[in-house]
Amino acid sequence: MIVPGEMKPDHIGARPNFSSDPLIPTIFHEPWWLDIATKGTVDYVEVTDGGRVVGRMPYIVTTRFGLSSSNMPTLTHFLGPGINDGTGSAPNRFIKRHSIARELIKKLPPLSAFRQKMHRGVNDTLSFQAEGFNVGVQFTFEVHPAPATVMWKAMRDKTRNVIRRAEETLNVEVSVDPGIYFDLTTKNLKAANADSNVDLDVCEKIVVKALDLGRGRIWVARDKNGDAKSAIFCAWDSTTFYYIMSTRASDSGNGAIPLLLWHAMKSAASMELVFDFDGIGSAGAVLLYAGFGGNVVPRYIVGRSSMTYRLLRQIRRLNPTLENKFT
Repeated sequence: MIVPGEMKPDHIGARPNFSSDPLIPTIFHEPWWLDIATKGTVDYVEVTDGGRVVGRMPYIVTTRFGLSSSNMPTLTHFLGPGINDGTGSAPNRFIKRHSIARELIKKLPPLSAFRQKMHRGVNDTLSFQAEGFNVGVQFTFEVHPAPATVMWKAMRDKTRNVIRRAEETLNVEVSVDPGIYFDLTTKNLKAANADSNVDLDVCEKIVVKALDLGRGRIWVARDKNGDAKSAIFCAWDSTTFYYIMSTRASDSGNGAIPLLLWHAMKSAASMELVFDFDGIGSAGAVLLYAGFGGNVVPRYIVGRSSMTYRLLRQIRRLNPTLENKFT
C-alpha cells in the first residue's frame, strides 16, 4: 500500500513524558496558555481537602453594558473543571467528582452569564445541571493512534484521492516560524476582504510560546514555486493532539488542508496521542472530518444566563449596530 508522505516523515517522535496533572487536564488549562489567552485576566476557583487542592476551574470575567459574563478565552477550545478524585471504587470516585464539581460551581462569582466548553475528560454534566445550568453538546471526531497504513486504510476513498492529488502539486514542510503562518493568514484575509474573528496578536503569542515549549507545530503547504498556500497549527498535551487553526489561500485547492491534516495525524500517532479535530461547526466539516475515519464523540457545553442578559442578546441580534458592543 502506498501512503502519501510515507517516505518523507515529519513525525515528532516518542510520547510526551511530561506528567499529567488531573488539575490541569488539557494544554488549554496550563497557566502559560491561559495567561496569554486572557491577557493576564484568568482567575480560578478551587476546592481543597485536607489542605490539598482537589478541584480547580479557570474562568475569565468581562463586563459589557454593566453585566459581567464569562466565556471561552481566545484560542482556548476546551476548559471545564480539573478534578483529582483520588483512588477507590468507581462509585465512590464518581460521587467525589460530582461533589467537587458542585463546590467549584458554587464558588464562581455572581455572573449574568457563564459558558464553557468541557474537555474530553468530562463524561457527564450532572453537577452543572444540579446547579441550574443548561447543557448542550458539540460533536467532534477523534482518530486514535495507529500505524500510518492502518489510518490510511480507514479513510474514505474520496479523502485518500484528494490527498494524493494535493501531493502532486504541493510540498509539505514543518515550520518553527510563526511568522509564516500569520503572514499567510493576513494575506488570505486581505484577499477575501475579511476580518479575523479572533485576536491574531494573542494567537501569535500562544503559537510562539507553544513552539518554544515544544508543544506545538506548524505545517505549511507550498506550491511548486515555493509560495505558501495553506498552513495549520496543532498543539498537544499528555493525551491529545489538537487541530487548533488553519489558513488557506483561495487558489490552494480543496486538498491542501486534508494533506496537512494527514501529516498532523501521523505525527500524533507517532506520539501515541489521540488526534482531535476540535469540533464540527458546519455540514462541510462533517464531510471533511468523517473522511478521515475517526470516531464521533461529544463535547459538552454548559451555560447559564440571567433574563436581562438574554434580553440584551436578543436586542443585539435585532440591532446589528450593537454587534461589537455586546456579546
